[in-house]
Amino acid sequence: MNLTNWGRFGLLAALWGCSFAFIKMSLEAFAPLQLASGRLIVGALVVFAILALKRLSLPSSRKIWGHIAVASVFGNVIPFTLFAIGEQHTTATTAGVIQGATPLITMGVAALALSEEKPTSRKVVGLFGGFLGLIVVVGPWNTDGFGTLGGQLACVGAAASYAVSFVYVRRFIGPHKLPALSVTAAQLGSAAVITVVVTTFMTGWTLHGDLTAKPLLALLVLGAASTGIAFALLNRLIADAGPTTASGVNYLVPVFSVAVGVLALGEPLTWNVPVGGIVVIAALALAEGRISALSKRTEPAPPVPAVPPVPAAPAAPARVPEKACP
Repeated sequence: MNLTNWGRFGLLAALWGCSFAFIKMSLEAFAPLQLASGRLIVGALVVFAILALKRLSLPSSRKIWGHIAVASVFGNVIPFTLFAIGEQHTTATTAGVIQGATPLITMGVAALALSEEKPTSRKVVGLFGGFLGLIVVVGPWNTDGFGTLGGQLACVGAAASYAVSFVYVRRFIGPHKLPALSVTAAQLGSAAVITVVVTTFMTGWTLHGDLTAKPLLALLVLGAASTGIAFALLNRLIADAGPTTASGVNYLVPVFSVAVGVLALGEPLTWNVPVGGIVVIAALALAEGRISALSKRTEPAPPVPAVPPVPAAPAAPARVPEKACP
């Protein structure tokens, strides 16, 4: 990656890692469904503005919109609400580390739902190690200062919902080869409408706390930066550096969430959260094959035997690369 993409990579990890602190601050005034609604409305507006600047259109097929609605429920409505519920009863630090396990859970769901994703021994070991890491992070033996087990399990449910969404999008939306930003705008817009309707009928709009500058600004930053701008950064990073490189941002999100939770919110930190997080990250690296790839790169190259020079073959005509989607 070039320096610009490294900047996007770090900024995306920071925005997603800080989102858990913004959720915690927003909960001072907003109920979980209200928070999810506000976050989605602001995020959708930001992505729609970017879509207009790029002169891209929303998907037109009714069938696609049906799949987008399902993806928005599992990819936005449920996890945004569950993380907000979870952080009412646990720390932002713990929630951020639990989200770091989302790619591992996604591998497990994909192995069950997609025929092409066969469970290899490496993936099975990685999934098992990641599950153990999650248990260490949650630390059911130690809830003092870290909230309830129910709150932590709500965060695990949010990560699982993300995993279902990723697999669903890959199976039912990905084959249509639509611009990623168009799908993102449609998904956030659909999720915003659904969440607003659910909030209106389930909890209403009466705030459960004082609407001061702190929770209001936290909600606006959460929606505009950690939701809208973050999705735009992800799409650009995937286009420039590829999906495999972009997925590496999951390794840094827990680092930022722990740092912000401890330094900015003054949350407690015991051994099980960073140790469990390291186990989860290592398991993810193993399951994705990053550890074996790293070891191959570090192996010394075998000596090249001396051979007499041979005439160079004529160069093949250069292949013109296909134009990437904007």
